[in-house]
Amino acid sequence: MARINELTFGSTVIEGRKYRRDVLIFAHGPVKKRRGGFLMFGSHEIKERELEELSPRQPEVIIVGTGTNDAAPIAAEAECWAKANNVRLLVEPYYDAIVKLNELIERHKKVATLIHITC
Repeated sequence: MARINELTFGSTVIEGRKYRRDVLIFAHGPVKKRRGGFLMFGSHEIKERELEELSPRQPEVIIVGTGTNDAAPIAAEAECWAKANNVRLLVEPYYDAIVKLNELIERHKKVATLIHITC
């Protein structure tokens, strides 16, 4: 599972590699740049399809980092999808999400994550 080593507004370092885009971290380890959105930073709304994309390996938890100022909301449809699919969803500001992600990794939990790196 990929750990986040460093975070700043507009970038994150995961396993020593710097990303300047929003990222998806899959429960089985791979990191992928988030598709679409505004310029290089991704959409400000977290959508159902993004949670679906993180779920094929059935993570125990999906963590959504909603930006440094907690300004990237999660769409109601995404929350409904998580409930309907019995997925534990943690929605936190960027910095809190990183702390929670690293804690759950330490506890050997299967975690998938979407991190919005701005706002």
